[in-house]
Amino acid sequence: MSYAAVLEEIKKGQVKSIYLLHGEETYFIRQIEQAVIKAVLAPEEIEMNLLHLEKDPTINEFIALIETVPFMGGKNVIVVRGTSLFRPRKTGSNEQAETGDKLDERLLNVISNMPDYTHVILSTTDKVDKRRKLFKIIEKHGAAVEVANLKGKDVRGWLLPKLNELNRRMASDAMEYFLGVISIMPQVSLGFLENELEKVALFTEGKSVISHRDLVEIMSSIPEISIFSMIDAVSQKQLGKALQLLGEQVKSGEHPLKLLSLLARQVRLMWQAREMEKDGRSTKEISEKLGVMPFIGEKMLKQSQNFRLEALKEATLALATADYDLKSGRANHSVIEQIIIALCR
Repeated sequence: MSYAAVLEEIKKGQVKSIYLLHGEETYFIRQIEQAVIKAVLAPEEIEMNLLHLEKDPTINEFIALIETVPFMGGKNVIVVRGTSLFRPRKTGSNEQAETGDKLDERLLNVISNMPDYTHVILSTTDKVDKRRKLFKIIEKHGAAVEVANLKGKDVRGWLLPKLNELNRRMASDAMEYFLGVISIMPQVSLGFLENELEKVALFTEGKSVISHRDLVEIMSSIPEISIFSMIDAVSQKQLGKALQLLGEQVKSGEHPLKLLSLLARQVRLMWQAREMEKDGRSTKEISEKLGVMPFIGEKMLKQSQNFRLEALKEATLALATADYDLKSGRANHSVIEQIIIALCR
């Protein structure tokens, strides 16, 4: 079951007795947790009827919690974060396995016949073993939801409702800039993006439209912002500006390895874009292969055309060598400067 489908069900009042939320995007996990709590408990019931656990209770304790009748009626919500109940089972003695099976069977029976006054939310960022009986029982009687990290090309679908929630909208150039910055992030954290958007909303109080200038001023401390501007400068052969932006990030305490990895990813994507263009691929196909939005793919392709294909290949190899030298302590941020100078020739 998808994250969006689960939230839609909960909004309609269709709350399952048990949920397993598994995957790396904790933002989605927290959103579903809060939706269930809000749907099941009145504000005055939360203190008495909501239980948060940061690790698994014993099986006996877990069963007791599920079967405990809520104080003064109503319902209970049990949230267990970081559950390890779905990891592959380790081999052990026959006696240990038999004892474990009996405990598991008791839990399986309880989950198959959950009392109508209890709702359970289990979550983990670890990979789960979908062959476990417990996983299959939850799929049958509740919902197992995989919450993978959102890809950069899918952020727009999340961004627009979030802006509506904040009573803001972005000017078209601001939207393009924001999504462009996200496109160079190796991994998109929605929790991080939400914090940044709320910060932007706070600093644009009284304005309904967020401008490009607002984003640059408010989010200037984010490494990806400077890297995005630096790559623009490099692509236009503006050596002085590119080195200035690099120097600002190093001076602010950003580790050269992070700056290197972001630059390396962008150079590698430009190289791949040029190679695919040479093979006759359309901009749409290139964007899909690179996992970016079409307008980002088009911009990346235009940027790449300012470089010889051989220069992008050499820069990619040089960045890989620089990564090794930085990690081994044989180089400092000046190695990145040298690569930028070579690209701007």
